[in-house]
Amino acid sequence: MDITGNAVVFGGGGGIGRSTALLFSQSGASAVVIADLNLEAAESAAAEAKRVATNPNCRVEALRVDVAVQDSVDSVFQHVTTSIGRIDYCINCAGFPVKTARPTADADVDEFFRVQDINLRGTFFVVRAACAIMRSQKLIPNLAAFPERGSTRGAIVTLGSVLSFGASPYLVQYTTSKHAVLGLTKTAALDHVKDGIRVNCVCSTWVDTNMTKQVCEDVPGLEAILVPSVPMGRIAKAEEIADAIVFLSSPRASFVTGCPFIIDGGTSLSSNR
Repeated sequence: MDITGNAVVFGGGGGIGRSTALLFSQSGASAVVIADLNLEAAESAAAEAKRVATNPNCRVEALRVDVAVQDSVDSVFQHVTTSIGRIDYCINCAGFPVKTARPTADADVDEFFRVQDINLRGTFFVVRAACAIMRSQKLIPNLAAFPERGSTRGAIVTLGSVLSFGASPYLVQYTTSKHAVLGLTKTAALDHVKDGIRVNCVCSTWVDTNMTKQVCEDVPGLEAILVPSVPMGRIAKAEEIADAIVFLSSPRASFVTGCPFIIDGGTSLSSNR
């Protein structure tokens, strides 16, 4: 997919983020920086990314980050720009699982704002910093052989959800955060399209990750309805979401910005979910 530049993956220690970091490495990236709250998980992912790298000079690093803290996010970007230089692809996969499923009137206030801290504030801090850095970078062709496809200073991908469009009972904290992430993505895309920066949002349904398993343990009865709610008869694999993320980051998506890229096995096609 013509991946030749440097990638930074927030939340890259596990799940979708880990699969994304590995795919960047497998696709020929020059550098992959994996940032996660769990440094041990980030280091494990970095070791695997180094093993599967197809670019023999690929540089892989692991860093600790708390995306809910602006200084923590900014320190990652400062390290990357100082140590590696240009940032071509920035991905935010950091997220916070739902612990309780209740009607809005009974929603846990602390959990509501904790979810916003990670899913929304964290995405804002990452996107804001990435845009600020990328707009000062050199403008380069998307594809040198096809100058008519324009130029780029970088690409950013956020993680939304099918709940960025609709709603689900008892998940006000999660639904609110993902509506906001999509709005943030669209606005950043408009604000920086003239800077040569593309910003897109991958909107998936349930994915087979440890986070999903934890949510199923925390929310009674959820697991029993997940697969039946998907027309394809299964939930997504993390690698399938990573495929879309890397595509949207690549010059193959040179005319795509502000896009909510839905990956849900047909779930959103029916109103009877």
